[in-house]
Amino acid sequence: MFELNVLSALRTVGSFILYKDTIAFAIGPDNTGEKLSIIRIGGHVEENETYLQTLEREIKEEASIEVKLLSSPNTFYKRNWNDSDYSEISDYIDLEIKPLIITGTKIHSTAVFLSCAKEEPKPSSETYGIIFLKENDIKRICTEKLCLKNFLDSGGKLIKQKEIDYDMEMYAGVHLQFLNRLIEDKNDLVNKFINIK
Repeated sequence: MFELNVLSALRTVGSFILYKDTIAFAIGPDNTGEKLSIIRIGGHVEENETYLQTLEREIKEEASIEVKLLSSPNTFYKRNWNDSDYSEISDYIDLEIKPLIITGTKIHSTAVFLSCAKEEPKPSSETYGIIFLKENDIKRICTEKLCLKNFLDSGGKLIKQKEIDYDMEMYAGVHLQFLNRLIEDKNDLVNKFINIK
């Protein structure tokens, strides 16, 4: 059950960044060093920072760009990223810029927003690389064993900052898995977002 005070407990924020007809994600080795994890760009809210200031700072730090934040037409809630179900909470969110999804509790929560960039995101020194995904790429990475080399050979795009093993399997982080769930549920929000003119 969603509680409004979840919004006051935001500890991390991030964004799906639209660039042309793709969504930009950070990519790098996971904690085991055996797979390449694909996650949203973002990070921790620092003391005396609003969530919007955090978004701006983290996107500059990780992707070296400024973005335009977009208010999501739908906001969803999951208590935990591992929960299979999610609920629509748009009517309860009174923010100028609404996130796509909020997870967590009144003690600790996170939100992921939508944004668009006119300049191409480029990985900073703290980011291994940035990968650019179309809707079909999201489906493939979430449902197939796909190594980075296969993705690039089929026309995929990556900008790397640090050395990456192209033979490593790509792993969809919780953020990418959620986008894929929306696609599977035939929610056209992802398609509309990728095709914003």
